[in-house]
Amino acid sequence: MKRLGLMIGLMVCGLVSGQYFEPLPMDPDPVSVTSGTSGNTSDTPRASVDQTPRAEVYNPTALVPANQTRVAVLGYHNFSNSKPVTEMLMRTTEFREQMETIRKLQLRVISMQEFLAWRQGRLRLPARCVLITMDDGWKSVYTDAFPILQEYGYPFTLFLYTKYLSGRGDSMTPAMIREMQKYGASIGSHSTSHYYPSRWKHAEAQGEDFFKAFMDVEMGDSQKKLSELFGAINTYCYPGGFVTQAMVENLPSYGYTAAFTVIPGKVGADEDMLRIHRYMVFGTDSSIFRRAVNFDRRNDAEPTQAKRNSSSLPPFPVYPAPGSRGNEDLEQISAQLGTIEKLDIRSIQMRVSGFGRVPAQVDPTTQAVKWNLPMRVYMPALTVQLSWKTTDGKQTTTQWSFDIAPATQSTQP
Repeated sequence: MKRLGLMIGLMVCGLVSGQYFEPLPMDPDPVSVTSGTSGNTSDTPRASVDQTPRAEVYNPTALVPANQTRVAVLGYHNFSNSKPVTEMLMRTTEFREQMETIRKLQLRVISMQEFLAWRQGRLRLPARCVLITMDDGWKSVYTDAFPILQEYGYPFTLFLYTKYLSGRGDSMTPAMIREMQKYGASIGSHSTSHYYPSRWKHAEAQGEDFFKAFMDVEMGDSQKKLSELFGAINTYCYPGGFVTQAMVENLPSYGYTAAFTVIPGKVGADEDMLRIHRYMVFGTDSSIFRRAVNFDRRNDAEPTQAKRNSSSLPPFPVYPAPGSRGNEDLEQISAQLGTIEKLDIRSIQMRVSGFGRVPAQVDPTTQAVKWNLPMRVYMPALTVQLSWKTTDGKQTTTQWSFDIAPATQSTQP
């Protein structure tokens, strides 16, 4: 009884002092190895298993020291309940479900102003926070996502590129953006033209002076125009995730204090403010969102080197090869399953660390599986898991890993 009384006393003291106990960690999301189905790109739930991230017991209102806060920055693009789902286009209904999950998990959704104030040491936040960002300026952000964000009272940030502000086609108008500003939207720059990484690399290869003039237009002019339209702009989002040291060094001269990448991971108090981690939430893979809102610390870690696991290496040619050293410009991951007899090609699934389940393409004639990476890779290593079934119902899973080295300079556009 004395021991029980002591434990209760300690707990009461902790509550009175505003401290909270570190919860037991959750098991990380299992890798799906279920069979694929045509027309359905979402993860198939396991029987009798709740796939919704479990809310851990913690105090969601307790303000903690800056180094105890972690922020999951979410990146979205386009929304629709009728158009075909792609990596960049998500079902509006799924977006609502994700916002509801954030509410159920009692995660604090913060504004960009709060995020910056926290990083500058001017504001204390709860231990687990979410920052919502929207790239490009798609009209569906206004028609589909904005009403949902209003309903939940969630602030958000629009990263806009200035050549996509006409209101023509699927783009938003400045008036739509100003309306959203009244209800919690912050504005950041996504460059002037949203050039793909190949165009940036080509410009950089032309020499220091040429690249500086290129940055003046893409990063500097964008900041000026957006500031004229919507007020002072001090945040930037790298188009396609492409970032070089020269870009990082020049951003402050254009008025930017923070810049966001497409590298997944929780943001801590020691984050490089010009290379901020962000989870890009694809319409084709719900596991990325689940990972983002899972605040188990084991879920944060990215591999620091390729894991060697000879017992599970694939029994067929793959690219990049197991244990090899690729670079940031890696464009494709592939596997040749032509030696697998009785292969059910509809059952093939590929998962890549940092991306979750990916929309790999399968050639029914050669049984080759290929996935084209949508962005540059900045993680130090990637692990690929491939699963399939044969027509007799037998399921097999294999995986391999390879390291990522910094890309070499290229003069090709």
